[in-house]
Amino acid sequence: MNKSKLEVRLGNSSDIPSVMEFIKKYWKVGHILSTDRQLFEYLYLEKDGGLNFVLAFEPEANELIAILGFSSSNLKLSRVSTSMWRSRDDFKFRKYRAGAAVYNFLFKKINADIFFSNTINPDTIKFYEFLKFSCYLMDHFIYVNNNIEKFTIVANPPQQLTSSPLSETPITVLSSIIHSSDLRRALKETQFLDNRKDFWYLEKRYLMNPRFAYNVREVLVENESIGLIVYRRQFVNSSSCIRIIDVIGDGPCLLAAFPTLIKEMYEQGDEYIDLVCWGLDTDAIKKTGLVDRRKYPECVVPELFSPFIRENLDRWLFTNNPDIGEIYKGDGDQDRPN
Repeated sequence: MNKSKLEVRLGNSSDIPSVMEFIKKYWKVGHILSTDRQLFEYLYLEKDGGLNFVLAFEPEANELIAILGFSSSNLKLSRVSTSMWRSRDDFKFRKYRAGAAVYNFLFKKINADIFFSNTINPDTIKFYEFLKFSCYLMDHFIYVNNNIEKFTIVANPPQQLTSSPLSETPITVLSSIIHSSDLRRALKETQFLDNRKDFWYLEKRYLMNPRFAYNVREVLVENESIGLIVYRRQFVNSSSCIRIIDVIGDGPCLLAAFPTLIKEMYEQGDEYIDLVCWGLDTDAIKKTGLVDRRKYPECVVPELFSPFIRENLDRWLFTNNPDIGEIYKGDGDQDRPN
C-alpha cells in the first residue's frame, strides 16, 4: 500500500466493531448505532458479509478517519440514500479530505441514477452545493385531534379548521399487510408500480424491522388496490400520535387513505397525525386537511422520541436529481431509534 495515499474501501463484517467505536467517539457517546449491534447489522450488513459503509483509513497508522453509510431502496441500486457521514477533524488528518473522499468513492463505486439523503445537517449544505447537488427543507404537516383537551406530545397545536370529507369519498379500506406473501400480492395488484422501491426493500424495511412495529396497509378504493401507506403509532407515556412514514402511490394514495386514518385517530384517541415529506402535490395535501406546522410558529411537533424532546426539528435533504420524486420520513435511515 502506498503510505502517502489515503486508503478508501467498502466495509465488511469485520469492520463493525471499529465503525461502532468510531460513532461512539466522534459522533455521540450513547448513540444507538454505537451500542445496538443488532440494529446496526439490520441497517447496514448484507447477507454476503458486505457492510454498506465506505471507510477511509489514514495510510501510515491504518486508522479509521471517515465513514459514510448508505442503503438502496431496490436491488438494482438505482436509488441510493446516504447516512452516518462523519470525518475526524483533527488537524493532522485534514490534508486527506477524507470526508469528500468517501463520498467520491461511493459515487464512482455505485452508478446510481439517484443519490440523496433526508438527514443532512444544515451546516453541510454548502458542501453538497459545491458538489452541484440540490438541497431542500422537507415539509412537515399535521392534522390535530380537536377532541383532546390536554396535549402531552404536541404543544400549542392549531385548531383544526378543515377536515377531510369523510362522507364524500369513495369507499376506502385499509387492509393490513402482515406477511411477506400479502406484501408481494399487494404490490402485484396495485395500479401504482413504484420502481423506486421494490419488494425486497419494503419487506426488510417495514415487515422485518427489529425495533419498530409498522402498520403496513394496502389502500383499496372500491375494492381496487391503488397503493400502500405505512405508519406507526408513537407513544409518550399514555399519549400517542400517528406518524405517516411512507406512501407507495403518493398523493392519490394518501388522499384516499386519509379519511380512514382520521377515523382511526379519533377512535384511538391519538393527539394528531403528522407527515414529514418532500415533493408531494400541494393540492392533495390540502384536500386531506393536513396543515403546514411552520405556519404556526408556536406549534411544536416533536421529531425526537427516544429520549422524548418536545422541540421542532427541521429535516433537510440533498439530491443529485431534483426529479427524484416524493421523499418520505421512511426513506433512508431517518425513522429509527434516536
